[in-house]
Amino acid sequence: MKKLWFGLFLCLVLTAVPSTAFAQLSAFQGNWRNNDPATGGVTRLQIATSPNVTVHAWGKCSPSDCDLGTKDGFAYGPTVGSNLNSTARAISVVFGSGFSEAIFIIHPVPGGRLQLEVYDRFTDGSGRTAYVTSETFIKETGPSASVDCLPYNVDTLQIVNEGANGWLLTDGSQRMQMLATQADAQKALAVARSHRAQCFIGRGNNRPNRKNFIMLWWRGDSGIPFSISGEDCISYNTSGLRIENEGANGWLLTDGNSRMVTLDNQADAEQALTVTRRFTKECFIGRNNTRPNRGDYIMRYWR
Repeated sequence: MKKLWFGLFLCLVLTAVPSTAFAQLSAFQGNWRNNDPATGGVTRLQIATSPNVTVHAWGKCSPSDCDLGTKDGFAYGPTVGSNLNSTARAISVVFGSGFSEAIFIIHPVPGGRLQLEVYDRFTDGSGRTAYVTSETFIKETGPSASVDCLPYNVDTLQIVNEGANGWLLTDGSQRMQMLATQADAQKALAVARSHRAQCFIGRGNNRPNRKNFIMLWWRGDSGIPFSISGEDCISYNTSGLRIENEGANGWLLTDGNSRMVTLDNQADAEQALTVTRRFTKECFIGRNNTRPNRGDYIMRYWR
């Protein structure tokens, strides 16, 4: 019954989208910010269209935006036989909380923008009236616009014993991270299972010690929580985050107390700054390993 109601609801909503509002599916992809900086609703969207449609959303909170997580979305065309890659009309996605359900309908509007309509209904029995809001989003450009992420299937994640070389975290097709011990590998597996993509900043650098100028982070909420015993994390205050030009040594991301990450160039550093402002802890797995190439066996993630 719920699926039938949802299908009828979408039919009614999508018929309201102007018939000329078509776009290539790839046009939805990217980072988008609300045209109204004073909005009290959704502030940012990250939309991926390959290999599947996913939507990552943030809502207005203080002192920093609330991460609403990443959800699978669905693309719609004008007819049953439409080619979505060339005539996508809208994307829908559902975000839920303990007390409400929000249906997002995203469609293109003139000027290369997106219109987001949010149909919010309360599920807590409070009797509050369901309501709808509509806001316009502008595509971001600059360092935060391009996201270098490798999506993976949570169900295929595993760790593989490679003998003297250590333990490999993999999804069956990608070599995601080497760990020194099985215990470290189990921790890394727990972190990976709680996300949907492994992301990088700085993989395009050409430094001789290239790995030292790449920042790893994890994106998307799979809905699987994780808990690590003896978690190795360093808390930081987002208001203190900044980047510093260290000349030939690159650009330093710091909170004023610790040297957090070094990047090759200013664009990479600004992107790292944008990402780390979403979190409050820098965490590590494997910092106590004693391998000669110790850094290759340390995994970083952010909380």
